[in-house]
Amino acid sequence: MHDHPNRRAFISQLGLASAAVAGSGVLPRDSQLVQGARDIWDMSWLEAIKGASYRAVIDVSTLEDGYALHLASMLMDQVHEVHGTPDDKIKIVLVHRRGGTPIVFNDTLWERFPVGEQTKQTDETKAPLRRNPFYTPRPGASAEHAATRLAMLQKRGVIALVCNIAANNWASSLAEAAKRDVAEVKKEVFSNLTPGTIVVPSGVFALMRAQNAGCAYMRGV
Repeated sequence: MHDHPNRRAFISQLGLASAAVAGSGVLPRDSQLVQGARDIWDMSWLEAIKGASYRAVIDVSTLEDGYALHLASMLMDQVHEVHGTPDDKIKIVLVHRRGGTPIVFNDTLWERFPVGEQTKQTDETKAPLRRNPFYTPRPGASAEHAATRLAMLQKRGVIALVCNIAANNWASSLAEAAKRDVAEVKKEVFSNLTPGTIVVPSGVFALMRAQNAGCAYMRGV
């Protein structure tokens, strides 16, 4: 349900995103073109990867039990092991979109809305989780597990991006499930992304720009 907005809305949004790529405008969070919209988007992450010797972008379109996070951790460890390269010379970009979007929803959103139900994330009692299990490690978790959580990866320089279209679609779905006003929930979602997360016009836009900047593409599934 979250991965497939209705066809008309998707085509409309895709058209706006294409316009952004062509340079005629960008897609702001309300999905409407506005004059001077280029100033809305934070593109500093492109500058951050310029000096890296090794670069990769991971397409995080599904949760897959946090596989993309494990992949990012493994890549950094192996580059360090083989080449002796420090973390600041390795840049991994995570593009969260579609089903992978809740990875960058903070604990507040997981507690207030049925994110655990909709993503089928449960605790040891099979109850839906009320905290983001991908951002920080669970209590008593091993060091190996902690190393594959987003907060730890960001400390190592991993960049977290989120698709504007996907975040809006998730907000609409959560609003419907909670019987809340959609506009209010959208504001709440964008105000409660995990620290350091950067909103991009669309996931595919970010994937393209990262590859333009020399990142090897990898699927997070």
